[in-house]
Amino acid sequence: MRVVLVDDDSSVVDNLKILLSMYASDSEVIAVANGVRAGLECLKKHKPDLLLLDVEMQDGTGFDLLAMYGELDFKVIFVTGHDAYAIKAFKFNAIDYILKPVDPDELVKALAKAQKPLDKKEQNLSVANLTKKKVTGSEQKIILKDSETVYLVSVKDIIRCESEANYTKFFLIDGRKLTISKTLKEYDSLFEDHVFFRAHRSHLINLLHFDRYEKKDGGTLIMKDGSILPVAVRKKEALLQALDQLK
Repeated sequence: MRVVLVDDDSSVVDNLKILLSMYASDSEVIAVANGVRAGLECLKKHKPDLLLLDVEMQDGTGFDLLAMYGELDFKVIFVTGHDAYAIKAFKFNAIDYILKPVDPDELVKALAKAQKPLDKKEQNLSVANLTKKKVTGSEQKIILKDSETVYLVSVKDIIRCESEANYTKFFLIDGRKLTISKTLKEYDSLFEDHVFFRAHRSHLINLLHFDRYEKKDGGTLIMKDGSILPVAVRKKEALLQALDQLK
């Protein structure tokens, strides 16, 4: 199996090479790239069987790379330090999603999946769906973890997210409030293909739960649960455009 590695952390690349040599003797690392642009050139040149791909890199994301490539003729395993991107990874029909530092057992399991036949039609449909405008993703779920509990939450049940320093507080339709140790920026990126809108640096709202926008006093958002939220001045026009797209 011919493998390409795309990651801007050289120590991660070196570690993956070692693990592949130890646990996947039938694999061969044919090329390495450290970013989106270099990765795109690398994939077009070498045509691998498998891509081990990071999410966040200096010149973009792994999702950008796959969207730029177009129809995928190789399999993809994401290797990243950000579990918040899991849902989006599987929208690309990724074979698997491994968190750093890489657990050898997890890598072996992912490689075993990669040995199975590739359904190109299904995989490329996933990429096509991601390039469309925002979708509701009403059946999708996300895993949220606090210090004591792991929750499986439907995306449609999230009313809004609020930033609290390096934490994000989720407000759900059943009244629960979950405080998760990830930044609002990470979830803003994760939900960019859903009907979520960053109305303010501290507030990310699900437009499915939007009630009304009151223009007085500088502009205020009212959510269906009664939440009253500010709207950044530079976001007002974009908000109206986003609401118009829901029609």
